[in-house]
Amino acid sequence: MKEFAVFWGCTIPARFPFIEKATRLVFEDLGATVHELEGHTCCPEGVLVKSNDEDAFYLVAARNLAIVERAGLDVVTPCNGCYSTFKEAESHLTADWRARDAVNERLAREGLRFDGEVRVVHLAEWLADVLGAGLVGSKAVKPLWGLRIAVHYGCHLLRPSPAVRWDDPMSPTKVEALVAALGATVVDYPTKMQCCGGALDRVGERDTSLAFARRKLLDVQAHGVDALVVVCPSCFQQFDLNQAALQRAKEEVHVPVLYLSELVALAYGHAPEEIGLDMHRVGVQPFLERWEARQADKARLAALFEVSLLAKCVNCQACKDDCPVCKIDPAFQPTEIMERLLAGEIDEVLAERQLWKCLECYTCQELCPSRIGMADAFRRLKEIAIEAGLGPEQVVSAYETFVKTGLLGSARESARKKLGLDPLPERGGDLTVLLGSTEGEER
Repeated sequence: MKEFAVFWGCTIPARFPFIEKATRLVFEDLGATVHELEGHTCCPEGVLVKSNDEDAFYLVAARNLAIVERAGLDVVTPCNGCYSTFKEAESHLTADWRARDAVNERLAREGLRFDGEVRVVHLAEWLADVLGAGLVGSKAVKPLWGLRIAVHYGCHLLRPSPAVRWDDPMSPTKVEALVAALGATVVDYPTKMQCCGGALDRVGERDTSLAFARRKLLDVQAHGVDALVVVCPSCFQQFDLNQAALQRAKEEVHVPVLYLSELVALAYGHAPEEIGLDMHRVGVQPFLERWEARQADKARLAALFEVSLLAKCVNCQACKDDCPVCKIDPAFQPTEIMERLLAGEIDEVLAERQLWKCLECYTCQELCPSRIGMADAFRRLKEIAIEAGLGPEQVVSAYETFVKTGLLGSARESARKKLGLDPLPERGGDLTVLLGSTEGEER
């Protein structure tokens, strides 16, 4: 499905043209041929139209789909509300032939007919199911490595079932898979499935609407996210515009909000100004600065470790509870140290003493299904700490003794004699010259 009609809806062109711009760029980058058809109206929106006239709701939705059907295309929409409206109308009119006949009788006045043969797909669904997260991620030229991103689905992308059934309506994962494929770390949070509450603004319940926004934003902020990603313009409005209202009221909340196609466009190398990120009400500069910093962190980490193996280790954690030190000292959590490395906290890890608790017993490596383990990473960390002058005094002094004497301990000749053991040949020696640095080469 690389050729289709696009249905923008009302909100995106009217209020958020930057979402439209990013989506157009993503369509182009992924090789889609997009058709924009004349005659479309509002989808129509459910709360305002269906509450007044249910028949009008189904009739207008069928008319919009009939225009697409006449063109012999399927349709992709980046709006949750439009998606839900079309899916609900499609389900209702397909199941109720009397209602469908009544609709078609009126559509005939414009030379249109609804047969329910149009495939209705949301932008997120197109990316996740039609293309696949792997393909979408493979196109990234500037991955979102190390960024912590929370996802908000919005109600109408997932419900009502069975009219809508592309992901689990109460425990979805497909948008997270897209975000992860772009290189980010997806952050789960308690209010993930909470409605944005934006519809409350439309019925005069402003304070309650703000309360919904506040609860969600404070939740993701407490989880240390770099951005909240949405897939619905109404949800974007709630978390961007209404967050700006909370900020004007001096509330301590700042969570950059991005629509999914904006995130994809950034990962595909499009500049923030190209897609109009400066038009957001809540500044996204902290997100962009964090992104640039993480690129530097990744370069530094890549010079010291095989980053892909660290990431694989963190994502697996099959040996998480098998470390013998963990069983005695719960404060030592080697997988958490690996996570901190990927989060760019190299200096903090080196400065602490936790890494020296690794016994290098290789239990993790033997149990690792990929034969990676963490022992080698901890060995490298110890070397880096020593080079930075952050090693334990016992380790530093023991090495100095080894270099000067070639030994880490002298034989107890009296004890050996008591056991009838002959004296050992002369052992040890100064290793300074052997181990010292030479021109152009360091130890």
